[in-house]
Amino acid sequence: MEPITLCGLVIVIFGFWVEFEPYIMKFARAIRRSRLFADLIPNSQIHKHIRPNTLPICHAKTLNY
Repeated sequence: MEPITLCGLVIVIFGFWVEFEPYIMKFARAIRRSRLFADLIPNSQIHKHIRPNTLPICHAKTLNY
């Protein structure tokens, strides 16, 4: 494609995004809050790292601090 055509296409796509963004975001929020989506994507637990000064004694002896 010619550069002028690509620039025009980018402008048109940006215009559509600005025009329909509220509806797209509303649709995306509805999907994210649906029960089906929650069943498909399991909740991942965030693992907290243990700081070295709070390690149990048995682990602290093996780390050679």
